[in-house]
Amino acid sequence: MGYKTIMLCLNEIAALPRLLDAAVSVGSKFGAHVRGLYVIPAATVYGAESYTISPVVFDGNQTFFKDRQAKVRAQFEQAMKSNGLTYDFIELESEVPDITDTVVATARDCDLIIMAALRDDSDEPVETDMLERVAIAAGRPVLALPAKGTLNLNFDDVVVGWNGSRESSRAVFDALPLLIKAKRVSICTVGAGPDGEIPGSGLAENLSRHGINPEIQRLGAESRNTGETLLRCARDYGAGLIVIGCYGHSRFSEMIFGGTTRHVMQNIDRAVLLSH
Repeated sequence: MGYKTIMLCLNEIAALPRLLDAAVSVGSKFGAHVRGLYVIPAATVYGAESYTISPVVFDGNQTFFKDRQAKVRAQFEQAMKSNGLTYDFIELESEVPDITDTVVATARDCDLIIMAALRDDSDEPVETDMLERVAIAAGRPVLALPAKGTLNLNFDDVVVGWNGSRESSRAVFDALPLLIKAKRVSICTVGAGPDGEIPGSGLAENLSRHGINPEIQRLGAESRNTGETLLRCARDYGAGLIVIGCYGHSRFSEMIFGGTTRHVMQNIDRAVLLSH
């Protein structure tokens, strides 16, 4: 069991070094083929207010990515060659200024997507909600990396956020190849469970049959929200990876990407594997 085809989203150029490091790390663990995807957005056309005024065309983002394509491709290919990984580089032109749909369509036949989590205040010329939209629409697990700050990329110690939901179950088993190779796995639940029941005990029993010996941590939410509590747990545990499900509630009620998942993504300080 493992990830054999990894899609690496290369449009988050500011995060390119850590994206390449992650692709090399995961690709080397599983002998995976790495697909580098680079999307050129279409120009934005603003409609005319009247028949006497011509439409306005903005091609700044399109030019930005065209100008950097050769450099991004060279860095990607050098990283793959240097580490003995098989790879291909795909450059696609989006039919619209928004590139997310192109990323989603290209990712659906891969085992794992790697991309950076951009903050709402990011100045990168891509959609800041691209990661969340890909995670929802692609049907594949996403390994998200912080776009900025220091990153200690290691998958030896893993924290699993578990609440028994469909999304958290999907995330755990999508992350199973990494969990099997990890040295320590901690199942973290927040808040109280039913009387007499240890939350996560059934999951721990299942994982043990895969050769994983997880710890179970039952955490009080205290004054923190669940997302903040999971981040604190990961820091205290020294985990390099958090595994969580996304959209435990309706998309509308969470204001597009709210609750636990949104808090983690907006405050991400380590790798996060998420599934929907």
